[in-house]
Amino acid sequence: MTGVGISSSHNSGGSAGWGGQRGERIRQILRDEVRRLNPPDPADTRGETARGEASGVIPTTARSPTDTAIRLSPEPRFLLIRHWSLYDSMLHSPYLAARLHIWSDVGRKRLHKLLAKMGVSLSQCKQNYTHMDMELKRGLRHSLLTYAPMYGLDGLVPPPANAGRGKEGWGFVRSWGWKACLSAMDVGVIIGAILEVGKFGIRTDATGRSYDQRGAKKEIIDEDGSQETQAWVERFWEAYDALGDIEALKQALPTAQLLHRAILRTGTSLLEKRQIRHLQAFRMAVVKEGPDVQLFTHPAALTKLALWVGEAIAEQEKEQRGKVGKHGKGTPLVMAGLNEARGVYVVVGTGGGGGVVDIALQEKRKQKVEAKAKKKLERRDERERKRSERKKRDGSDEDENEEEEEEESEEDEEESDDDSDDDAIDERGYGRNRFGNAFQEVVDETNARVRIDSFESCVVEIKKEDL
Repeated sequence: MTGVGISSSHNSGGSAGWGGQRGERIRQILRDEVRRLNPPDPADTRGETARGEASGVIPTTARSPTDTAIRLSPEPRFLLIRHWSLYDSMLHSPYLAARLHIWSDVGRKRLHKLLAKMGVSLSQCKQNYTHMDMELKRGLRHSLLTYAPMYGLDGLVPPPANAGRGKEGWGFVRSWGWKACLSAMDVGVIIGAILEVGKFGIRTDATGRSYDQRGAKKEIIDEDGSQETQAWVERFWEAYDALGDIEALKQALPTAQLLHRAILRTGTSLLEKRQIRHLQAFRMAVVKEGPDVQLFTHPAALTKLALWVGEAIAEQEKEQRGKVGKHGKGTPLVMAGLNEARGVYVVVGTGGGGGVVDIALQEKRKQKVEAKAKKKLERRDERERKRSERKKRDGSDEDENEEEEEEESEEDEEESDDDSDDDAIDERGYGRNRFGNAFQEVVDETNARVRIDSFESCVVEIKKEDL
């Protein structure tokens, strides 16, 4: 069984990563397999399926009550679009939030202007997406391809399919009859929410008491972490069972929405109140108050918030300075979340923002490499021409060794020039998270009460008094 969650073909950097060339090759194999196992329905004599795919409308319902097929879909980089309004789906998209500065009034106005240019009114886009006008949905992809680049949103939707490129960047959608229709990304987001928050989520009221969405009170004293460990194990099996239970996935959908609303709220608060401190080697932010603080006691949920904030800061740096930190990566970010029940801070270290591939920069580098290769070929042809002229003129090969040495030295110079740019990007350790070693060194130096008990070495727990 192969499970895939796709948000875009450009979600992570590097040619070997999921968002690079290797990832696209894997997705292409999976797309071919989907077509093999889910051939066109012979009963579809009018070709409605083909026309639907050609128009670029994402599927939101099954074809029949017994339809459980997997289909290809031109998924936009929005969040849970089938289960939210278009406006909320765009508002809570991490990709859009960073590039449009959604956390500010100016960013919200940019989003409203983008929707206005696309011809979508606020009243329409705030309806549930499945209830929107069909003509607007049919023209949505074309409008995004036309107007999104004006706001620096290249890659917001997959490019049009053609014979050469096929359906590059398209995602996968599965139907469960009339019960539900979910994309691979939807399932990934919901399963992540079950693992990080639980099926019913947790909220904290003004008095500091915690409740889930059913109104059940949660225990607030757990000094040794035994209750938390037990809850995490239960969440794992709930998530595992939900993979084969569509009703469990639908039941957990509000929890996924709750988590991403909390990320937007908390991230906006941190940025607006300027609660992110810029230290010498990294940035630091602490989440210790507010109604959503209990949601970020799980390292994975806190990491999502840290990446959201890091990407937002990276985009701010890019606009202000014209570049993002070193090698296009944002300054590393350390995020701490208070777990009041246990009297500890959960701390995660991330590499900052800038992780999404810059398509324009990638194209620029490609052109540079092609220009260098062309220049190298021209030099080689020039050397060959000079050599043939010299042989004709002198009629001897006595200087051949000297010529070869000269050519070798020129080639070495060219190779060193070619490698200089690569070294700037692919230097040793680039892209790795070194916070695990850093945390361990600090513990050894300060004797702080720290617990390092995670698959990720960049996640630690620190006593509230020792942070």
